[in-house]
Amino acid sequence: MGEVLSALAEGLDVAAAARVFGHSEATISAWLTRAGQHANRLHARLFRQLHLPHVQLDEIRTRLRPRGRVLWLWLAMDPLSKIVPVVHLGPRTQQAAHAVIHALRAALAPACVPAVTSDGLRLYFYALTAHFGLWVGLGRRRRWQVTPALLYGQVQKCYRRRRLVRIRYRVPCGGRTTLRAALQALGLSGRLNTAFVERLSLTVRQGVAALTRRTWSTAQSATHLRLHLEWWRGYYHFVRPHQGLRVARARPRPRDGRCLPQRYQRRTPAMAAGVTTHCWSPLEFLAHPCAPALT
Repeated sequence: MGEVLSALAEGLDVAAAARVFGHSEATISAWLTRAGQHANRLHARLFRQLHLPHVQLDEIRTRLRPRGRVLWLWLAMDPLSKIVPVVHLGPRTQQAAHAVIHALRAALAPACVPAVTSDGLRLYFYALTAHFGLWVGLGRRRRWQVTPALLYGQVQKCYRRRRLVRIRYRVPCGGRTTLRAALQALGLSGRLNTAFVERLSLTVRQGVAALTRRTWSTAQSATHLRLHLEWWRGYYHFVRPHQGLRVARARPRPRDGRCLPQRYQRRTPAMAAGVTTHCWSPLEFLAHPCAPALT
């Protein structure tokens, strides 16, 4: 079962997995459903009280098989630890944007206000300013005040005949100098961009067959696609090492045979976030006990 689910998280669809491993499509779909449900509970349990100094937001367009129904996959990513605290599947509306930022706010520590960057979608601005702030005043004079610590920048890409012709940078919350200094303090270049979450979007498309462009492996229902995404996120966080997160060893680790000593330690996003201390196997992930999330 672990090999089958690993293949599904590496871009193989259910029909192809049935041909490769010899199991029926119903059996593989049942495994994927249970794995997605377990991954959802495990993320709700472990990814809480997070301290994320920087978050990038993006959305991916996809469709379902019945009548070509269009959905949008909303992603929130921490460029430092590479974790994905929020995955939301739904329409591209203000309500969905509020749901994404609400889930992000629930996963963060109460005092954590990250620096946020996204594309030029205006829905993010209204959702961010509605969730990061507090009420001031008494009685009828109460008003909502956005926290001064919120830094938010947008990268607006202008296309003409499907070609990128111009890029505009806007900072609706906070100053551009303050945002640049905050990003440089994290070890980044300080330039306003969404490069990390755009790379994640490509990784998701390669890992989930239903999200691949111009594919016949579209999902039958939004529920099935959501569970597949939850399993992919668990595999991405705990099982699959990330090349950009490796750290140099103090002493190279010798290996058998003629292999060169291992100079770097591989790490997963969950290791970089401090959730675990080692790379998990798929079976270890599926067998991990998951108690109800604390409230």
